[in-house]
Amino acid sequence: MAYFEIRDWINNLKPGTGKKDLLLEYGGLDKETLEKMYKTMVLARRIELEEKTLLRKGLSRFFIGCGGKELIDVVASNFLGPTEPFVGYYRNKAFNISRGVTIKEQILEAVGDVRATANGGMLQQAHSSYPEFGILPQASPTGSHALEAAGVGEAIKCAVPIDGSLGIKGGRFPKDSLVYCTIGEGSTSSPEFHRAVFYSVYNKTPNLFSIYNCGWAISTSVNEQFPEGNPTTPFEGFKRFGLMIENIDGTEIKESIRVMKKLIDYVRSGKGPAICNINVTREDSHSGSDDQTHYMDPELQRYHIENDPLRKTAKHFIDDGIFTPEELAALYDEYDKEVAAVSAEVTADIHYKKPKDVLTKVYSYNKDRAFDRWYRLVKEKGEIRQEKYREFHKKGYFPTDELPENQPPMTLRTAINYTLFDIFMMTDDVILFGEDVADFAREFYEKGEEAMSKLKGKGGVFLVTKNLQRAFGPDRTYNTQLDEAGILGRAVGHSYQGRVPSPEIQFIDYMSPGYQQLKDRIATTYQRSNCAVRMPMVIRTSYGGYKQGAGAMWHSEANLGTYINIPGLHVVIPSNAADAAGLMRTAFVCGDPVLFCEAVALYNRRDWDGYNIMAKYPPLEKLIPFGEAEVYNKEAEDIAIISYGITLPMCLRVMEQLAEKNVSARVIDLRTVKPIDWETIKETVEQCSRILVVSEDRFYGGVGPTIAGYIGDQLFDYLDAPVRIITAKDARVAYGDDGDRICIPQQDDILQAAIDLAEY
Repeated sequence: MAYFEIRDWINNLKPGTGKKDLLLEYGGLDKETLEKMYKTMVLARRIELEEKTLLRKGLSRFFIGCGGKELIDVVASNFLGPTEPFVGYYRNKAFNISRGVTIKEQILEAVGDVRATANGGMLQQAHSSYPEFGILPQASPTGSHALEAAGVGEAIKCAVPIDGSLGIKGGRFPKDSLVYCTIGEGSTSSPEFHRAVFYSVYNKTPNLFSIYNCGWAISTSVNEQFPEGNPTTPFEGFKRFGLMIENIDGTEIKESIRVMKKLIDYVRSGKGPAICNINVTREDSHSGSDDQTHYMDPELQRYHIENDPLRKTAKHFIDDGIFTPEELAALYDEYDKEVAAVSAEVTADIHYKKPKDVLTKVYSYNKDRAFDRWYRLVKEKGEIRQEKYREFHKKGYFPTDELPENQPPMTLRTAINYTLFDIFMMTDDVILFGEDVADFAREFYEKGEEAMSKLKGKGGVFLVTKNLQRAFGPDRTYNTQLDEAGILGRAVGHSYQGRVPSPEIQFIDYMSPGYQQLKDRIATTYQRSNCAVRMPMVIRTSYGGYKQGAGAMWHSEANLGTYINIPGLHVVIPSNAADAAGLMRTAFVCGDPVLFCEAVALYNRRDWDGYNIMAKYPPLEKLIPFGEAEVYNKEAEDIAIISYGITLPMCLRVMEQLAEKNVSARVIDLRTVKPIDWETIKETVEQCSRILVVSEDRFYGGVGPTIAGYIGDQLFDYLDAPVRIITAKDARVAYGDDGDRICIPQQDDILQAAIDLAEY
């Protein structure tokens, strides 16, 4: 039933007489509150009608409806605080309006106007982001947002204080906050939703998941997805561990008020999270490109119309004598005029996006701001380090009490470990978690220092995080379940709350289960929130081959092309201890998500074929900017070799071998492959004219071809020979030394290619 048809239908209802204490049936809410709730429902529906009109006029390009979900939106909003965290999806227009989102903002979203506060015209309408109202940035890949909600719940409950030196002082949300997450019934089939419910149960976090069940996921019936068409059935066993499960008829206001209040009170009690299956109607097709009359039985279509919560709620109010038909019908005319006027104002002067409105909103990183954050940390906390290292040495965490910068050259692994200790010392805002990162399981840690002193502890598969948990406690460094999507999703929650989390993915090969969290949520947050919400985190991962044959598939991967193709993500790859420290410091203060790739083959190496790769730990003030390459043998002009990470030491050894053949080679260590230091590459090509690019990832979509493409497009006239590229073969790395030799670049290959290029 259309907007004005509902108004006319209400006008034809007979006034009710009412009875004493009737408002008790509405949870004790007064008439003013009930009126405000219904007004919000009507306004949401009228804005939706306007969005459809704008689509037909060609002023909007997309439509997705919320009709049928308005009642449960306003009921939930009424019992939640005005800024409690809301992790919703694109059906929550009434909830957003109830929090304070204006008509103008909704119209600006619909037409993609750059002035839209929510997303600056980056996303379709209904993808809201109003952090000032507790509405966290929303995105189209539904289901995945549930992990964020679980992460926010975990972050709120986390006992570690946020001092504000890097994050949001005290946290974005108070400790007594409840996290409200809404989701369509179809999206609950996603593994992310199932893991989100699990984490909230396991950690007893303050999470309430509301499933808006209209019976259809586009054209897929809910009965094709769940027993009895109920998405909560997979979670029945969790009731043993404190999960409350309820079913709500979201078209009935009295029941919705009663049960929603019960759920919220339960979660606030701390007994556990809650999940509810809410029957709602679908007043429009899935989106503007869908037509549900093609697949929905006509009888069922009538059911949705007749059970429209705007109709049913109005009838209850009128039958119970709370409002007259004229009072409610008048709201439709009032909002019709108001929405039409605002829409006319906005569409008369749409501000379309210019390149800068899009391209400058991908990253928040600014070198000067990042360095200033670090220098403040050093100034405020740097002097505590000496005493702390003495304490840690006495406890056996380090072989000496000397500050790391006063020690001899060290390995990559040692430098990263020291850097993490330094960062943990200087701010409480950083936490680290992942598979096997802790020294002990939490239950053993709780036995105390005496019990732990009898064991060495773990501290990561490669011992990079060794003793962090012992030094800073199990709330700052802890093991997680073996679930990469969960690790990253929960990191999002901590970042929203105001920390700078450092989730570890044990091998980059195992990033795949968490790829949606990384690509679609973490890396897009800053852009899709119109720069209102940053997503600072440092995702540490080991990568690459050259493991004396012990690697093979899933342990020797270096598929970095996959990650440099993600806007919003920095990709950092140190080749030595000094760079690892300088780059990691920058990563923690840069304000954006960083993929920090640590070469397993370099962790404990002292040299590469005789070339010394040990390096001094840099002074605490030293940071390395992103996109600033290191140049070795800068005076050489015969040939230039561009590389990074594991293959960089090979290139440096080749540089020595070429010198023995009277070929002077310059070597460029990119250090970050997103961003890439194009200026240094340009200068190098102009001076050297013969370029060899060595990249451990593969040719298709890899770092090497990306650099070669830039040179060919921008610097072709400076070349005296074709750009040569050495990459891994188009195969997954095979087991054994022979597998390494066949699949990934070898030093002899680099040397021969360099000689051939020099002689071209």
